[in-house]
Amino acid sequence: MEISQEQIQEWKEQYGGVYKLPVDDKVAYLRQPEMTDFKRAFAAMNKGGDIAFGEEMINSLMIGGDPEIKNDIDYFNPARKRLVELFEYDDAEVTDAKSNKTQIKIGDQKCLVRMITRDDLKTAERKNPAGKPFVTQEKLFDAICVEKDEAFNDKNNPAIRMPLYKAIEELQNKKVAWLEKL
Repeated sequence: MEISQEQIQEWKEQYGGVYKLPVDDKVAYLRQPEMTDFKRAFAAMNKGGDIAFGEEMINSLMIGGDPEIKNDIDYFNPARKRLVELFEYDDAEVTDAKSNKTQIKIGDQKCLVRMITRDDLKTAERKNPAGKPFVTQEKLFDAICVEKDEAFNDKNNPAIRMPLYKAIEELQNKKVAWLEKL
């Protein structure tokens, strides 16, 4: 299926980013994912495993190309395995600041967070009774954030949210633990 450069340009204007996903003699065109796409896909994965994750991502993101990539297992399997590349975001830079605070920098965007307490974790978990993906991290960030650049207000931007959540996870796990059977 041939897609014109004009169509690709239209998609870029509409969706921000466009990916080409060739699989042998077929091609899918995917729009740039948003956090809502990742949330739905991880929720699907919790219920149906890796296949469900791939189905949700391809179904949500595919904006053009050959439908066999969605419908034919011989094309779907290799396509879904490439989706991991959609998670390639800049890493956050995490640096200690004064008074038990930490600066998290993602690209040119910065925020300052305070130390995470056990009560913060409990409260964030209580605010997500359904256990929806990424909601606990959102609530935890809201609780510990002291100051932030405007970009951190966009809860649907995975280029900020994915590295932010990874950084917050690292802050929770500064110490290493293991269990030994004696």
